Amino acid sequence: METSTPSQNVDSILNRNPATSIYQKSINLLDKLACIEGFEVYIAAMFEDGARELSAAPYLNPIQLLWDTFRQGTSLCVIYNALRPEEPLDTSLDESKNILRQRKDRVYRFVKACKEHHIVRDEDLFTITELFKDDTNSFVKVLKTIEIVVDAIQSRGLLDTSRLVEKPSARFAEAQLGPPQDNRERVVKEFVETERKYVQDLELLQ
Repeated sequence: METSTPSQNVDSILNRNPATSIYQKSINLLDKLACIEGFEVYIAAMFEDGARELSAAPYLNPIQLLWDTFRQGTSLCVIYNALRPEEPLDTSLDESKNILRQRKDRVYRFVKACKEHHIVRDEDLFTITELFKDDTNSFVKVLKTIEIVVDAIQSRGLLDTSRLVEKPSARFAEAQLGPPQDNRERVVKEFVETERKYVQDLELLQ
């Protein structure tokens, strides 16, 4: 299993605008996704008890929640369909067949549609492998792709902010980052804390 090292995390952070951390980007994106018709079911499901497949613990940060949500595959199809394409992507799964294989197929269809319809440039598209890696640098690529698609939805006037009754981001607070429950959560926690320290150091230098 691949994980990013602290030095890799710092290198990637140094190449980004410190004013907007990956934690904050995830928070902002989560609230925008809640405005997309059909996506609310994914957010609601992720906040239910026992939502996490490999852990009984609740989600402690938006990064972990979005990561798992995007891995479902159909959630990405819902996002793409918000662009109102002529040929919407299938958002269903056949429970009698291999679920992981179907999820990866939906991810593939999302990436393919974004490429073919020029929604996202090739260099900004994540791969199936990157989405399913337990690697924070890969998640940064995933996050960028989704941000571009959501920005396209918003620029076309298709992001219905009236649907946002309660911001899902309100359920999270950085101060509540608790002990990690698995390897990926340890990586995420380290990533968030490294970014936070970097931003604080920059603020002291200003």
